[in-house]
Amino acid sequence: MTGPYTNFMKMKKWSGNETIAPQDLSSNFEKLDDDLANRGINVKWFGAVGDGVTDDTAAFQAAMAACAKRYKLFMPAGDYRIRQTIENNSRGMYGVAPFVDSKHQGTRLIWDPIDKTTDLLPCIRIQDGGIKAVFEDFSVHGVVDYNSKQLGTWVDKALFEQNLYEAFGVGAAAIEIAGSSNPIFRNIATSKVKVGQLLNNMNGHISSYDCMWNGFIGVYCRNNSGDYFFQGGTITGAFTGVLLGTKLAAGHRGGFSALIHRTHLGFSPYAIYQTIDGGLEDYNKAPTVLGLSGIYMNAQFEQCGEAAIKLLPKSTTSNIRIFGFGFTWSVTSYSNTSSGWEYALPDDLKPPSEKQQYAAWFGTVSTPATFTDDLGKLKKSTAPGAVGSAYIDTLTGDRESDLSGLSIADTVIRRKVTPLYKSVDLQARMQEREHRALMPVSAPNLLRNPEVLSNWTVANGSISLVTTDQVPIPISNEMKQVIGNNPAILKVTPDGTEYPSLRIKFNAQTLPFHGDANRNLAMQYFILETEYTNASDYMSIGRIAAQNGEYIFNDAAAWRDKGWKHLRGREMASKTGLLYEFSIGFIPKKGETYIAGVMVTWDHIGSYSPYPHHYVAGPLEIGGQGLILTDSVTNSRYQLTIRNGNLQITPV
Repeated sequence: MTGPYTNFMKMKKWSGNETIAPQDLSSNFEKLDDDLANRGINVKWFGAVGDGVTDDTAAFQAAMAACAKRYKLFMPAGDYRIRQTIENNSRGMYGVAPFVDSKHQGTRLIWDPIDKTTDLLPCIRIQDGGIKAVFEDFSVHGVVDYNSKQLGTWVDKALFEQNLYEAFGVGAAAIEIAGSSNPIFRNIATSKVKVGQLLNNMNGHISSYDCMWNGFIGVYCRNNSGDYFFQGGTITGAFTGVLLGTKLAAGHRGGFSALIHRTHLGFSPYAIYQTIDGGLEDYNKAPTVLGLSGIYMNAQFEQCGEAAIKLLPKSTTSNIRIFGFGFTWSVTSYSNTSSGWEYALPDDLKPPSEKQQYAAWFGTVSTPATFTDDLGKLKKSTAPGAVGSAYIDTLTGDRESDLSGLSIADTVIRRKVTPLYKSVDLQARMQEREHRALMPVSAPNLLRNPEVLSNWTVANGSISLVTTDQVPIPISNEMKQVIGNNPAILKVTPDGTEYPSLRIKFNAQTLPFHGDANRNLAMQYFILETEYTNASDYMSIGRIAAQNGEYIFNDAAAWRDKGWKHLRGREMASKTGLLYEFSIGFIPKKGETYIAGVMVTWDHIGSYSPYPHHYVAGPLEIGGQGLILTDSVTNSRYQLTIRNGNLQITPV
């Protein structure tokens, strides 16, 4: 090598092991060529030893000063003991590898701060000179052996049960990103610190490639400025992989917005956990805080000891897309050995009877939300206290969502505030409304009694009533639950040349039926088609005709499997509320078609009834307090009771 760089080294008689004073190096920066700019400033030029014992803090600080926001900082292989925070002044830091093993020595910073009382004191704070600066190929190791089995050492149970950040003891951070910096991390590893990566900057745009963020907490999003990217590697912690809070910043409280791709989460009690870190009083006053948003692709939630996701009840998760969870449960207790994967909350923080109640806890989920099962679903634990796969406090929004990845049959949704259900899984989730066993008092059917043949108009065929023993395929258990064991069944016989259609009017003396404008309607029916000769012969459409040519529930159902099909339409509304008829068209022109349980109701699908009034399928018993009726002429109210076998009518 020739040029000013070589001449400068000859002038200083530098052998590679000597120390060069910072002022000498600074005074000769103009002599350094592109090789120095590319390779950076070597911390050993400033006296760093890297033996794991010597305090190398001063050498790092001097080297950082020499970087002058123009050069990178190079750290040869070694264990560099650091006692005070290193403020970044470089264009990035790099070592030779983030590990030390029996064959390869890497670059490792041993973070042993003098100050043990300041929470989240970082080994490296990237605040200045960190615009797109790259930090790669080194590790930061603390001196506290955090582990899941002994979490009670660092977690206050009473404060933990209140979801307060103060529950976690004071501890150090490996790397803090602050100010306006937005660095890039590659092949970084952290361990034995309270927080591996502390997200605390003002403009997000932080990227991480193939890093291993670990500690008591892997990544803590303390100041959510959004747009975080993680690809490859792992995010884990003795308590949680990702921690998000409720701190007020940029006009919102808390949250975590990230694109996470091909990254392993879990191997912790929680993969993602939310805490109240902006103060309990502020949280109690706030109407809502942010939850999760972003995209998770091939992000695997593995070996979760208590839950994959645990968000606060006030959190709102929106614009979230998780394409499968790759989820597995950890065991719920610890063995005498430490060789197995054991990440449960210890018994002193959570009693065995309450462990693993849900794999995910959400506050409000705002649609559209996507939780697919591409990479596997969440699943209910086999622990004694298990309740379901996921818990959603409130489901809200007006757009379609896919909740299949939550294992919707085991998902608990406390309340729904949304005008649209289209997803098959959401429809299945609401089926309990339709079961007579669970809702014995049915809603009124808005149609004229569909079990009376004369109420139907048929084209291109004929209809008749048949019993359950006259259908080619027995009615299903679902049908028995929804419409009873012996429903009236319509048999449609086509004329053999055209597609039959059926129409039935709404129950009104004169049409149109006057309902409420923009009030939701719901419809359902069961249908069995017996001819499958070609695609055009197994398509049926059920729809409601309203004023001004408006059609609601233009449902088309392709017949790919034999058997009864349950068709439903939920929560679409007529703009005028003026309704005419319900029709089923494109019935196959070959073979018989069977239809049962036709019903249109306001608001929600309810237990089936053919009648235009509330109906009870079985006996109704009224206790000794009697029944109150209103006189239709005088509007006077009377109480009906039975006393000694005699009917008593008493004004009330």
